[in-house]
Amino acid sequence: MDKGQRILLDYFWSNGWKRQPTISEQDFAIAKAEGYMFEPAEQEISHAETLERICAAVRKIEPADAANAFLYSLSTRKLEYRSALGSYWYAAAIERHEKRSTVLESSCEICAWHRRIDRNVMNFMRYKFGGYNHTNADFALFDLERFVEMPKVAPTPRDTEIFKRILGCVEQLDDTDKVGKLRDRILQERILPTNKTETCILLGILGICGVLASQEYPCFYDRFADTYARGSVEHKNDFYYPVHRWRKRDGICADWLKRVFPMIEF
Repeated sequence: MDKGQRILLDYFWSNGWKRQPTISEQDFAIAKAEGYMFEPAEQEISHAETLERICAAVRKIEPADAANAFLYSLSTRKLEYRSALGSYWYAAAIERHEKRSTVLESSCEICAWHRRIDRNVMNFMRYKFGGYNHTNADFALFDLERFVEMPKVAPTPRDTEIFKRILGCVEQLDDTDKVGKLRDRILQERILPTNKTETCILLGILGICGVLASQEYPCFYDRFADTYARGSVEHKNDFYYPVHRWRKRDGICADWLKRVFPMIEF
């Protein structure tokens, strides 16, 4: 792990989120020079510019490269490579639209854009958890622009085996089981080096790209859902749309599995 990456992670986290993080000038200079932290951390990007830059980023990325990066992360636990797959398929689904805000002028109820972003927090999320809020336009933009800068990677047969075992856990569930049961099964099987939060994010990504979606609640590319349509049916839920509506009876979408991961034979 680069020193700058360790500085980024330690700045925000110590057995949980730090309430009042501090950093020395020397450490910040190292993390900034290595591309892990930014100054100023907070930026304001307009809704129109966000959509324009998202389109540009999507055009620069081959879908197979994002899928390969996701697979590569499974055995290596290089979570920053995992994140881009969710951001890519969400960003690719966003159509041009005018900002729609009924409460906050600094956000959009269609694409979940927010005017003010914290680039250091976003980068921390990529490296610590494999992303977060992939269905927010501002995070998707930041994630994809970082991914374009990264070297391409290729998964190993071990990565493919891990992925197939993850999908194999679906068949071990009862028809009414939700995605939380799938997460628990994956953790119980110890298929890959991971933890509860990382596994939630991983399954969320598979929902965004359509592998774990359903006809009623499909992936964004098949039917884009605004922020009002994404709510969970439960008060407390560790997952986001559409995988939080998934049930085992929905199964694995073979068409999207083949489309997103054409390099794997099933």
